[in-house]
Amino acid sequence: MFKCSACETTTAKWSGKCLKCEAWRTLEEIPDEPKQKKGLRGGGSGSHGGFLNVGEPIELRLVSASDAPGARGRLLSKISSVDELLGGGLVPGSLVLLAGEPGIGKSTLVMQIAIAARGVLYISGEESAEQVGLRTHRLDNNKTADVKFIGTTDFAHVDGAIRKYKPSLAIVDSVQTMRHPDIASEAGSVAQVRAVANALMELANQTGVPVIIIGHVTKDGSVAGPKTLEHLVDVVLALEGERSDRLRFLRCFKNRFGPTDEVAVLEMLETGLQPVADPSGLLLEERSLPVPGSVVTCLMDGNRPLLVEIQALTSRTTFGFPQRRAQGVDVGRLQILLAVLGRRMGLPVDQYDVFVNVVGGIQADEPAADLAICMAIASSIAEKTIPQSVLAFGEVGLSGEIRKIKQADKRLKEAERQGFKFALIPQMKNLPTLKTLKVAPVTDIKTVLDKIDK
Repeated sequence: MFKCSACETTTAKWSGKCLKCEAWRTLEEIPDEPKQKKGLRGGGSGSHGGFLNVGEPIELRLVSASDAPGARGRLLSKISSVDELLGGGLVPGSLVLLAGEPGIGKSTLVMQIAIAARGVLYISGEESAEQVGLRTHRLDNNKTADVKFIGTTDFAHVDGAIRKYKPSLAIVDSVQTMRHPDIASEAGSVAQVRAVANALMELANQTGVPVIIIGHVTKDGSVAGPKTLEHLVDVVLALEGERSDRLRFLRCFKNRFGPTDEVAVLEMLETGLQPVADPSGLLLEERSLPVPGSVVTCLMDGNRPLLVEIQALTSRTTFGFPQRRAQGVDVGRLQILLAVLGRRMGLPVDQYDVFVNVVGGIQADEPAADLAICMAIASSIAEKTIPQSVLAFGEVGLSGEIRKIKQADKRLKEAERQGFKFALIPQMKNLPTLKTLKVAPVTDIKTVLDKIDK
């Protein structure tokens, strides 16, 4: 803040001339008064817990395992895959950030969690009570929801409401709409988002109330606001997927109380987001009749194997510059694979427009999809149909070699469970025991079509 020495007017910005008394060079910066901290994060609610003053450290060897946050009873969302993703539910006193594209289902997911719990406080700076109430009635089939609503963008009201009602869960929608009274800037600014997140973290620690904050995303899909926001919270969740598709993927990028290599596959229905027990079967159930340019591969989404169909379509180019279009595959990676096919397999890829698609809106962003992409393109150019019982995965190098990938045993077991009979994979040691799936290791891209002929 800046203060005029002539008329004592304060302003948030410096200027050479005071806007009130019109005196020149009278604005002087005044330091902000330090805010008194209410306490530090202690070791829990046990005999050594609470909020301690500086100079009173905790002897960790004396802290019992029952004092840990997760030992005090987690709050379940009643969505099995979401609870598993969180490591067993929401930890008391934790701060959870949920981000995602507009319309992807963030508000639907948090409302389902609120309906499953009892005594929830829903705080919204974007919607009215009527709008949130309509969503509650749509999702609450049994009419048993115990959710209180407060519409405000003032964080002072949020702080007072949580301290007064002590809910089992607090939901803040969204962090970009909240304004901290101690920060002289508009809601959504970097300073406001950082201040609100800091205050919410301290509030959750003091009251033991788990807090879910909904966050916006930028154009490239990352969480909006300062990176400090992700560092402050205990859990970072991202809800992904195509709004036109029914599948949603809930990923955990940070979790202080559980794993970070899990993913929850959800399906958007009229009753809300429901867990999908067999996502691979759901993605493959609409697979068409055998046609050239279709190959199934297995991707790893965290620790979950996921079978997806890679489709390729080629057509003779009518201009001197062939087109390359990809949906779900990086275009740069597609260009490299086309160069390998042209150089190592002798395919006339420079004479064809190439279009590649991953069915279901899935992003094939790992090298394991390389072999299937190459097979689909080669199949389309040669107009040769690959049997639907064939699966392929492996990384393709620049010299045309097929390289090993991680977690191949899980991929093969999932392929066998889905009824596939033949798998083209890189050479590997210690193959898992398979009953109905025949495995054919390949070393380079030239031998791939020979294996299919057999």
